[in-house]
Amino acid sequence: MNSKYALLVLFGGIFLFVFVVNSTFTGEVSSSVRYHDYADMRIVDYSVSGSCYAKYLLQPKSRFPLFHFYYFCENLPPTKGNDMYHVWLINSDIDEYFDLGGFKILPQGIGQLDFTSTSIDIDFDKIMMTLESYPDDSINPNSPLMIAEV
Repeated sequence: MNSKYALLVLFGGIFLFVFVVNSTFTGEVSSSVRYHDYADMRIVDYSVSGSCYAKYLLQPKSRFPLFHFYYFCENLPPTKGNDMYHVWLINSDIDEYFDLGGFKILPQGIGQLDFTSTSIDIDFDKIMMTLESYPDDSINPNSPLMIAEV
């Protein structure tokens, strides 16, 4: 009889723990999740050929904030030396630029950038691609090669 009572208390405790954990949150609560299946990048520097696409998921601060960004390019000219293509998120309202990082182009003309963070909450309305030298002492982007409004 004691073992049945102990087992019942154990299951009750586990249920209560799971219920309490699932009912708590940290940070701001927002039900707004931004998702874009594929944003086509528009070429603004016609010395570049090829096409690039962006896909992202932005789940605002909640118990499990998440920002995932995937960028894919094909038929781009290869990078030379230490140069890298960089992807930037832009908030036009406050003129803020966030560099997601750089990538090189494979000999087949394809390249990709995959970025995931659980600690940033960024508001952006444009995606931009530039060609940057490495190392780059400037925090500002070079002129845009491709851009998309989202």
